[in-house]
Amino acid sequence: MILRFGTSLAAIALTAAGAVPAQADVLEISAAGDVAWIAGGPVAATDLFAEPDATAAALSGALAEVPSEAMALVPDNAVADTQRHAAGIPANYAAAVRNLAARFDLSPALLEAVVWQESRWRHDAVSPAGARGLAQLMPGTARDMGVNPDDPLANLEGGARYLRAQLDRFDGDLERALAAYNAGPGRVIRAGGIPNIRETRLYVAAIMGRLANHAR
Repeated sequence: MILRFGTSLAAIALTAAGAVPAQADVLEISAAGDVAWIAGGPVAATDLFAEPDATAAALSGALAEVPSEAMALVPDNAVADTQRHAAGIPANYAAAVRNLAARFDLSPALLEAVVWQESRWRHDAVSPAGARGLAQLMPGTARDMGVNPDDPLANLEGGARYLRAQLDRFDGDLERALAAYNAGPGRVIRAGGIPNIRETRLYVAAIMGRLANHAR
């Protein structure tokens, strides 16, 4: 579960230990203390090209990278600080991340962690397999998502859309959705969980670890 707090935002990412799959839900708590579910229902389209507000623009610096070999389980009550996650998002993408998070019912902290792991926010990153851009979309995936992978904002939108699709496919199971983003949903379905692929297991562990590490 991820909780987002109004203006003084903080997110709580909970994952289950052992064989119980992690589930990702999102609640928002306003400055007045009102609580509402974010997931579900239509979300109005927003302007991805809006200028980031003064608060987002003022945030700077990069968050420490979680070592790729970190395979320890994420603590059950790990708390991710949304302000610290925002500090890892380049200012020119901050508004897009906020808007995409709202459109696709995703935590901005999760989007930050995925894009950091995929490309370290390098818009021109290309993998040996041919994945491109911020969200490292394969050409076929970019076509399926209806985006130009060489346009940074469109690439970011395609990544958010694809991540949302995997969360829906796997009933909100965050670890399986991340595994599907990395290795493809077919492999996750055949494995009945995170496939026994070293790269994929490290990928999931690194992102879950980054979400937890931002709390410390």
